[in-house]
Amino acid sequence: MRIGSSKDLKNKTLNSLGQISAASDWRGAGELADADAPRLKALHQLMLAAEDYDADALLDVNYTEEILPRAEYPGAAPLKRVCATAVAVKLKSA
Repeated sequence: MRIGSSKDLKNKTLNSLGQISAASDWRGAGELADADAPRLKALHQLMLAAEDYDADALLDVNYTEEILPRAEYPGAAPLKRVCATAVAVKLKSA
């Protein structure tokens, strides 16, 4: 699976399969054991989703954080997860 920007693959002929997204697991917003772990988990999930579409590459990966307040538990820390989105593409054979 290749990951890059549309500029990186400018010399390749691409078939866009569309935008896909995936997310890490929900966790407590205050957990800081490994700050990169949620991003890596979201990227891994994104790669698995791309494989389901038989994609060869992911272009322009973006990360966002979603925060879920826990109104049912006053004073509880909110939950947070990382979402990754990208354009899945298939490389055309020469």
